[in-house]
Amino acid sequence: MARPKKSGKRATGIQGRSGYLYIIKNNYIIKDGSKTFEKQWISTGLKDTPENIKKASEMRSRLLNKKEVKSTDRNISLSKYADGFLEKKKREVSDTTLSSYFYRTNRIKNYFGDTKVKDVNETMVENFLDDMFTAYHVQYRTVKDTKVLLSSILEQAIKEGLIASNPAKEVVINKNLANRYAKEKDTDEEFFSYEEAQHFLDVIKDHELYELFYVTLFFGLRREELLGLRWSALDFKNKTMSINHTVTRGTVINRVNSTKTDSSAREYPLTDEQIAMFKRLKEKETEYRQLFGNNYHESDYIFKHVDGSLFYPDYPSKLFCKLIKKIPELPQDITFHGLRSSCVSILVHQNKDVKSIQKWVGHADINTTLKIYAKVKDKEAKREISDTMTGIIPLKDYSEHDNDQ
Repeated sequence: MARPKKSGKRATGIQGRSGYLYIIKNNYIIKDGSKTFEKQWISTGLKDTPENIKKASEMRSRLLNKKEVKSTDRNISLSKYADGFLEKKKREVSDTTLSSYFYRTNRIKNYFGDTKVKDVNETMVENFLDDMFTAYHVQYRTVKDTKVLLSSILEQAIKEGLIASNPAKEVVINKNLANRYAKEKDTDEEFFSYEEAQHFLDVIKDHELYELFYVTLFFGLRREELLGLRWSALDFKNKTMSINHTVTRGTVINRVNSTKTDSSAREYPLTDEQIAMFKRLKEKETEYRQLFGNNYHESDYIFKHVDGSLFYPDYPSKLFCKLIKKIPELPQDITFHGLRSSCVSILVHQNKDVKSIQKWVGHADINTTLKIYAKVKDKEAKREISDTMTGIIPLKDYSEHDNDQ
């Protein structure tokens, strides 16, 4: 088989250059007042071999059949193009999701710099993903999410005729690097057991935000649901509490009359003791309003600072982290979100069925409930086996040895 030429025509609209195949597209432009043709070279990412010519021709057919969305600078950098992609996404996704896109896009822009979209290839993408592990020690999920975003950006570039193929689509994340930089995590300690939850509430019973943690643990609320609780959501007459408003942090603080999913919008019954608790919180709010006078910040939200100013979304999480450090006998790697999982743990301990637990905490996917259910049952089963084995295989008495010391 003869070696292909370094440059020259391969098939209709296909030419070789520097060992790679390119699609040649003629575009009309206005120059010096008259219409003329301008030749555009679009990289296929394929090496210049006879067997790849057919693939390149198929790419050309698909490209020519696509309707161009708009006229885009064919020499645009990936960084600038990514910014334009984000602008479009503002119309399609929530602000919280957009915020996560923003941070991933910054990683892409910082690495590729002024590299043109048309020049990005698979090797560059592989090196970029590897660099996330080796230089920043990020976790597999972060690398995967960033790759998905980069691939979406490049898919848009295909639609706009900038490139013929997506160089990120077939790139495989380096599993060896993912394993090397994976953080050790004891998944059994992401939530409280039944006994640990009781101990936690007992220790913090005099804390100024005891009620906030109690409500989170009892009802299994998400942080955005807890911060979104308003007095208008409580019906003391019918003894109910509605979850219908959330507070999230994206590129800005969002306060919306909606929940994460349809299943997240739910109503809880309130006990007489819980109603008494909320009424006491309302009394304290009135006392603080009188204390701060004109400096008090009015709002309908239940959980807030004493002067009425609203909590920043991260505030409960940071406060919980500080509290846990002061209670060393409890799991130290549990997060504020772990209180939600702890609610599931308690309900499993009380032998409630999975479907009822799912509805109580508002899990959209029952598999989320089942994962926690399985962990709790596994932990309890191991404890029972340990107790059984201790009774069957006793250990000799070491107390005499301790007394000799």
